[in-house]
Amino acid sequence: MRLDQEINDYLPPNGGIASRIAPTPSGFLHAGNAYNFILTYLLTRSVSGVLHLRIDDYDLGRYRQEFVQNIFDVLKFLELEYDKGPISVSDFERNFSFKTRSQRYENVLKKLNEIYICECSRTTKNAYINGIYTKICKNKNLEFIKDKTTIRLSVDEGDPLGKLVAEQMGDFVIYKKDFTPAYNFASVIDDEDMGINLVVRGEDLKACTLAQRYLAKRLNFGFYNANFIHHKLLLKDGKKLSKSSKSPPINLKDSPQIYYKILANDLGLDIKSTDKISNLLYEFKLKNIAKNFLQSMS
Repeated sequence: MRLDQEINDYLPPNGGIASRIAPTPSGFLHAGNAYNFILTYLLTRSVSGVLHLRIDDYDLGRYRQEFVQNIFDVLKFLELEYDKGPISVSDFERNFSFKTRSQRYENVLKKLNEIYICECSRTTKNAYINGIYTKICKNKNLEFIKDKTTIRLSVDEGDPLGKLVAEQMGDFVIYKKDFTPAYNFASVIDDEDMGINLVVRGEDLKACTLAQRYLAKRLNFGFYNANFIHHKLLLKDGKKLSKSSKSPPINLKDSPQIYYKILANDLGLDIKSTDKISNLLYEFKLKNIAKNFLQSMS
C-alpha cells in the first residue's frame, strides 16, 4: 500500500534518508525477499525516511504480470507501507516501468566516453578468465548491431575504486543485446533520480555495489555517496534462496509473523514484538538498530 497516492515527487527533507524496496518481477517472491523488504522498511521508517517501491523490470524476457501482482500481494501480506511508487500492475506498466525512462538512459549513455561495443558471449574462446572479461573487443571499433552486440564500460584501473571493479567484474555490460539498459546501469540512474541515499541488499551483491558506485562516480552522481547495507542471505541446504533456483514462494496463507521472527532473532529483538509490524518497528527504534547499522558503515 502506498501512503500518499497524490504526491508525485516525494523526497526527504534535506539530509534525510530515502531508500527503496526494489524487487525484480522475474519470479514469485521467497523468504529472502521478505527479509530484505522488512529490514529496508524498519531501517527507513525508524529514521523517518522516505520509502519507495521500485519494481526493476529490466529483464524483459522474464517479466510476467503475475510476478508484479505478487509483489503487491507480498507487501500487503507483510503489512509494509511505502511512500512512493506504483499501486497496481496497470499503474506500474503505465507510469513506472523502466520502459518509460528509456530516453533518460540513452541520454546518460551519451555522456560516457570510455565505452565500447562487444560481440562476445559467455562461450567465446578466451573472452573470460575466472569470470572476468578479457577486453578482446575493446580496440575492435565495432558498431552496435541489435541482438548481436552489447555495450561495455571501460573501467579505469588507475582509479582505486575502478581497480576493485576490474578485479571483481572487469569491463561490465551497461547495454544488452536488445539495446535495453543492464541492471548495473539502469539501477544507478534510477537511484540518482529518486534521490536514494540508503540501499539495503544481500551480501551477494557487493560486486554490483562496487560497479554502481564506480559508475556513479564517473557520472558525477550524488548517489556515489549513498550508504549501502549488505545483509546476510537466507540459505536452504547451504545454497542461497533465489527465484532462478525456484526457491519456495512466500505462502500468503501463512502468518507474516514467521518472517518478522527471522529478523527479530537475527537482530536480537524481543520476540514478543513480532506480533505486528508496528511493534517490531517500535522495538527496532528502542534498540537503536538503524544507528548501529549506519555507524558500522562510517
